[in-house]
Amino acid sequence: MKDQNNPLALKNEDNNFPMTCAWNNYRRLKMTLPQIHLKDFFRRFDKDEDRRLSKQDLKNAFDSLGSRCPTWRAMRALQHADTNGNGYISDQELDGVVKYAAKQGYDDKK
Repeated sequence: MKDQNNPLALKNEDNNFPMTCAWNNYRRLKMTLPQIHLKDFFRRFDKDEDRRLSKQDLKNAFDSLGSRCPTWRAMRALQHADTNGNGYISDQELDGVVKYAAKQGYDDKK
C-alpha cells in the first residue's frame, strides 16, 4: 500500500511506512546480478579458453560490470580468490571471485 504523501513509501502490515525506495538503492539494485549469472559472466572473459582467468580477464570483466576502478577490483579479486598463488583464477577458485564481487555490490546475494 502506498502513502499518499510519499508515493515511494510502502506500508507494512502494521500500517507503518518503514520501507522507502531511495534513488541510490535503485542504482545499486540495477547493477546487481544473481550469483549464478555472475559466475557465467566471469567465465565469458576467458578469451584464450584455458579455463582460467588472468588479471587482464578480470579487469575486463569488472570494467564491463561498470567498475570505476577495474584494475584495482581485478587485483583485489586475485588476492581474495587465488588460493594457490599462481596469478590466475581457476574454475575452482571462481567462487571466491563471485563472493568478492557480490560483497562489493555487483550481486544481490549477500
